[in-house]
Amino acid sequence: MKVKRRPLGKTGLEVSPLGLGTWAMGGHVPTWGHVDDNESIATIQQAIDLGLNLFDSAPIYGLGHSEELLGKAVRGRRESVVLATKCGLLPPNREGQLPPRCLSFDSILSECEGSLRRLRTDRIDLYQCHWPDPETPIRETMQALTTLQKQGKIRAIGLSNFSYEQIATASEYGPIHCLQPPLSMLQRRSAEDLIPYCQERDIAVIAYGPLCKGLLTGKFSESSSFEDIRAKDPEFLGDRFRQNLRTVERLRTIAQRLGKTMSQLAVNWAANHPGVTCAILGAKRPSQLTENAGGIGWALSDDDRMEIDAILREGGS
Repeated sequence: MKVKRRPLGKTGLEVSPLGLGTWAMGGHVPTWGHVDDNESIATIQQAIDLGLNLFDSAPIYGLGHSEELLGKAVRGRRESVVLATKCGLLPPNREGQLPPRCLSFDSILSECEGSLRRLRTDRIDLYQCHWPDPETPIRETMQALTTLQKQGKIRAIGLSNFSYEQIATASEYGPIHCLQPPLSMLQRRSAEDLIPYCQERDIAVIAYGPLCKGLLTGKFSESSSFEDIRAKDPEFLGDRFRQNLRTVERLRTIAQRLGKTMSQLAVNWAANHPGVTCAILGAKRPSQLTENAGGIGWALSDDDRMEIDAILREGGS
């Protein structure tokens, strides 16, 4: 299908309104369950065939496995895609430990070399700090990123999960081209301050989690149980989970009226939210991607958006 591109801030790059995230493709079973490498590669290639061109990864996803699969999948089609990856989360020292954060100068340069190798490329189009590192001055972090940019190893600099105060500080030491915050119908906090802040400064926004870890697919019920990353997520627990399910059921009536699936409605809402350049979502199989790609290429009316916003307010989102 023909997918209209959007400018990625001031980078000169253009991206599809929907991108593919590759977290699940890292293959860490406790996080997302079993994922087949061949299906992951087929999903990436299907995304390109559908007109999507932004692919987002990180070294921590499967300890490099996600980047390796992405590099393999886009071989021969590198010029058709925008490769985005990250730095700043290091491998845990033991099972169950959270990845240590490190955005020091030497660590970033080392991580970049590893990502270039796994992605089988000589440049990363968008290089993002995965999470803030309170132990490293932002000046040092930005020095590393601008050094890589001058060397031609990265094209654009991005931040993920940073506050607008942290973005402002980072901007004192170099260009910030893109922010990656969470955004979905059920998690709208970034729309209150972060996204408007970026909008005013022509900083691109790549919104992650538009399906809220699958909650907005409409496939769960009160009897659903979880053994993966969702098992400890507040959105999937107790009264909050039950309220979310009620909200999704009300939203589903709008999707049905429009002839769309619940997933497509959620994707469209995020991808076309004011200030959002691109929404990224994960997919384990080509069939999942094909359905979700139906969330772009059409527009909600103002009345539809007002009705959705009323439902979300009543649901406490």
